[in-house]
Amino acid sequence: MLNVNLVDPNTKSSLHHERVWAETPRVKGDEVFLVGVDSNQAHGTFANASRTTAGTTTITSPNASGSLLITDLVLNTEKQTGGQVDVQFTDGTDTVVVFRAFCNDAPANLVLNAGGRFQGWKDARLDLVVTGATDCSVTLGYVKLPTGLPYEEWDSLR
Repeated sequence: MLNVNLVDPNTKSSLHHERVWAETPRVKGDEVFLVGVDSNQAHGTFANASRTTAGTTTITSPNASGSLLITDLVLNTEKQTGGQVDVQFTDGTDTVVVFRAFCNDAPANLVLNAGGRFQGWKDARLDLVVTGATDCSVTLGYVKLPTGLPYEEWDSLR
């Protein structure tokens, strides 16, 4: 058992106390260390979508009045004359392309661990948009956040 205290750095008073059961990994002898995770690791999940023809597929949508935070993006395509693949945020009115792959001369392959804040605006879903008969698949790691900024406010911050 570990006694964990969250302490206010200004007042030094305890904000929260919890007893946590933890299997402590041991590297050498009796050395013990605590492993923490960030909110993306604790609350993240993933979704995937594939297409072999032109069209749009919704990869995932936020909860009502929420937003999506992209943590990871994996994209694979085949070479296709005139082929293009977009991963985009959209709420049906406003659209912002997160990644665009042109597949005319070669297949596109991407693995991205988004260390920045790739967060959409309120009610913006993530879509896969394919032009031409491009065979492609995308896997997105993401976190569903309970709130989001309206598009205009979100756009002014980037």
